[in-house]
Amino acid sequence: MHIPVLKKEVIEGLNPKEDENFIDATFHMGGHSQLILEKTKGKILGIEIDEDIFKKAKEKFKDNKRVVLINDSYVNLEEIVEEIDFKNVNGILFDVGMSSWHIDESKRGFTFKKDEPLNMLFKKEGMSAEEIVNTYTKDELERIFKDYGEEKKARKIAEAILKARKEKPIKTTFELRNVLAQNYHALPRIFQALRIEANKELENLRKTLPQALKVLKSGGRLLVISFHSGEDRIVKQFIKENKDKIEPLNKKPIVPEMEEIKQNPRSRSAKLRILIKK
Repeated sequence: MHIPVLKKEVIEGLNPKEDENFIDATFHMGGHSQLILEKTKGKILGIEIDEDIFKKAKEKFKDNKRVVLINDSYVNLEEIVEEIDFKNVNGILFDVGMSSWHIDESKRGFTFKKDEPLNMLFKKEGMSAEEIVNTYTKDELERIFKDYGEEKKARKIAEAILKARKEKPIKTTFELRNVLAQNYHALPRIFQALRIEANKELENLRKTLPQALKVLKSGGRLLVISFHSGEDRIVKQFIKENKDKIEPLNKKPIVPEMEEIKQNPRSRSAKLRILIKK
């Protein structure tokens, strides 16, 4: 089950009023949106990239006329808003990265703790982690492990993968885990890097933030929850490049309190930035 992080902080950050409309660009199962709906009589546009999660969310909110759900990527935000004519947007929320459901239930290889196909895609089309591991050059693998996994032994790990795949293709999470047995400590970072590359996560975030600014009303709020330093760097760069258009509510990002981390350990690396459109 996906547990939404920084719930109290998100609601305080969005500060929903009675008839305001919001976009939840990473809807998942609507945990954050449910809280927003309690504070407003307005509508929510929920965007969910994963078809399986989308179907579950659609069923969960089928009787709620105030929720409009779209199965798409937030990289198409502006196009989606225009297509369904969703107006007067007071706030937009991005809770980027994967959900707990992807780890616990998807069976797509998001974790090295389960023996699953090495897929890692949020949607059906795209280059899977299996394809990346078996077709990328040593330099390409080293780059993603360094850039997206911040892995110091990136070259050594890339070399180990190339050597192993000459024998036979690496098709499952456990097969990759066995290849990296000498570098077991690096597995979380390697899996993270493969997932980010497969789903073009940083690229898509970079593309969508300017779109969010366009569709947001003046005085509206843009909230981004990130879990990776690369994501947070993109948000900081976006703030720097748009100083004349947005104002950060806090100089430093908001992080979970110890109590939340105890209850939901996966929240520990979360950072929330709140931006107000001028």
